[in-house]
Formats: sequence, structure tokens, C-alpha cells
Amino acid sequence: METGTFVEWLKKEGQEVKKGEALFVIMTDKAAIECESPASGVLAGVSARPDDVIPVTNVIGYILSPGEASPIPAADRPSLLPVASQEASQTVTASPSKTGIPISAAEGSEQLLRATPLARQVARELGVELSAIKGSGPRGRIYKSDVLAAREKAAKSITQAPPGFTQSVAPAHPAGGTELAIQLPNAAIRERVPVKGARAVIARRMAYSAATAPHIYLGINVDMTEVIRWRQKAGPKIEERLNLRLSYTAILAYVVAHVLPGHPYLNSSLADNEIILWEDVHLGIATALGEDLIVPVIRQAQNLTLEDTVKEMNRLLEAARAQKLLPAEMSGSTFTISNLGMYGVEDFTAIINPPEAAILSVAKMVDTAVAVDGELVIRPIIHFTVGADHRINDGVRAARFLDDLKETLENPYLLF
Repeated sequence: METGTFVEWLKKEGQEVKKGEALFVIMTDKAAIECESPASGVLAGVSARPDDVIPVTNVIGYILSPGEASPIPAADRPSLLPVASQEASQTVTASPSKTGIPISAAEGSEQLLRATPLARQVARELGVELSAIKGSGPRGRIYKSDVLAAREKAAKSITQAPPGFTQSVAPAHPAGGTELAIQLPNAAIRERVPVKGARAVIARRMAYSAATAPHIYLGINVDMTEVIRWRQKAGPKIEERLNLRLSYTAILAYVVAHVLPGHPYLNSSLADNEIILWEDVHLGIATALGEDLIVPVIRQAQNLTLEDTVKEMNRLLEAARAQKLLPAEMSGSTFTISNLGMYGVEDFTAIINPPEAAILSVAKMVDTAVAVDGELVIRPIIHFTVGADHRINDGVRAARFLDDLKETLENPYLLF
């Protein structure tokens, strides 16, 4: 990541803090994370404010020893202005010294188009073309305020347009590279929600995946009768030992992690004109967290027992809810499971999470009438759909994986 969006200070300026104590919350590309104090002392010289987009390692405050003066005079502190107003072609860096411990530091850069880093960030998030904006800064430098003003002007032109008039949004660039102007409807606007943070990352990655990886989808119905029976017998003992609930998602994660090594092309990536088959199964579990979607990763899941899987899933989910999930724990997956069964969804297809080669969609368990030995019976059925990158996998490989998964789930005693 190059920037982070500041959420809030958990301590006030002038307040004593201890090393390792939660100091502030930063929104990364994937989630909000509580950051710990790097030292004990007094918080001083804070410059970050909520919603500021801050370059990585930019100084946002100091930890001072008791009685030590701030290294930045109050009149000169950037904390008097939000990051949006502090913009310049270069950011002054700071380093550890006797005058205090900087929380972080960074360097900026100058690019051909004269615009501040924050202006570029906001323009990308709002879909505004910088080349169409006249900057208010020295030599036409574009600030965040210029981008917002341009966006507001465009919004007014839409909302004040006469009946029948339509306005183009920022040009979109389809996979073929041809610029396409999309028309907005002439309708009353309820709210404008910036595409930023985790949502911006999801938008970019899913658009990239859909545009570059030709998806094929195959589905299969699985009878979960034996899984339910096994869970009823073994589940209480496992839950008693771990003091954790044994969910169907945990069982499925365990089964997938042990079936997948037999289908290496579904646990692979395409890079530099070669297919990389991964030895490890780093299993991503797509998880809704508030309005965002995150993918905690169970690393080397193929080596874990069922109890280990339950514990690791619980640890990751608890860390996510407490905003303490590290970026490294949300990246590097080789295969992803997306489960929407808890929302009543009976069938769906998911977009592959690049650079993975496949993703498994898990629907709701539904009591379904099926024919067994010539008789009509009711069985708990889940519809599984695998989405695969057709550049790497053909239908036969995906079908063999689904068949193996079905066989294992319908005969779980062979695995547990």
C-alpha cells in the first residue's frame, strides 16, 4: 500500500501512552486496523485528522519523554491543517532523534502532471480526470479542493439538468481498451458515496479479474446428510475441548484444504506466461465485516487438523472484528471459499480473487426431494459452484474437483 486513510486517535494529544497500547486507527486498502504505540511517553505534535489520506511513513505525531518539548513549535505544526491543506511537491521527512520518536515518516515525489498525491488519490476514487481540472496552486498545481470542486460542479450540472438531459460520467475503459462514455440517469440523487478504502480495492481487483480471466462455472449438488450426522456425534466433544462452535464453514474449509492438493491446477496462479502450482493451500475465507468484504487467510491449511482449522478461523474472525487483523493475514491466498448460505442464497457464482485460479461458491443448505434407491426422500442439499480461470483450467479439471469434493462430503468418515 502507498497510502492509508486515518480514522481516529484513540489517545488525546498531551496524554500519556504506553508502548504497545492502541494509539490510533488507520484504514488500509482492506480493513481498519488499530496501531500500537511504538514507545511509552506523551503524545504530541499530532497532525492526522479523520479521513486524511496519509502516505505510508508520513509523520503524524511524536512520542515524547516526560517533560520533553515538542520538536515542532506549535505555530509550525502541520496538525493545524488537515493533510488536504498541507500539500506540497515534497513531504519533509523526519527521523528518530533526541527531540522525540516520530510515529512515521515519508518522502513525496513530483510527477509530470502538477497535482498533489492526495489530489491524485481523490481523483482516482471519484473518477475525475485530472487533465480537465485547472489547479489553483502555484503554476497550476491541483489540490484536493480543486478535485472536489470539479466533482461538485459536475454533480450540480446533473441535478439541475432539464428533463431528458443526461450527463456522462468519467470515461470507463473496457478490456479492449476502447473508451466508453456511460450516461447517468436523470434522477434525484439520494446520496454520493465515495468509492474508497476496501471498496475501492474490491472494485479494482474484481474488475481486473472479470476483464482478464475468462471464467467458467460448474455446479454440483451435495447431500450433507452424513456431515450433519458426523457433526452431531463429534461436534459436542470438539466444542467442549476448544470452547468454540464447530461450524459447517470450518468443516468445509478443512475438507477443501485436504481435497485441493489432489487438484493442483485449481490451486495455482498464472504469471509471466507460466502456471505456478502451489504446494501450500493458503485458504481464503470471504467474510462480510460491516459493509466491507474481507478475506482472512488460513495459511498452510492442508497441514491443519479440524480442531486447528476451527481455532485459526476463530482467531482470524475475532481479530477482524476487533480491527486487529494485519494486512498480511488478508493477502496471499491461493484459493477462496465464498459462503452466502447464511443469507438464504440457494445458488450464486463468485468472481475469482486474483491471482488465484479458482473460487468455490457455497449456497444455503436446503431440504430437497431426491430419489434414493428408487424412492423419493428428503435430503439436506447444498449447491456448490466452482469458478475457474479458463486460461489454466478446462471444464474437466473443475468437474473432477467438484466430484472429489462431493464424494468426500457425502462420506466424511473417510477423512475425519
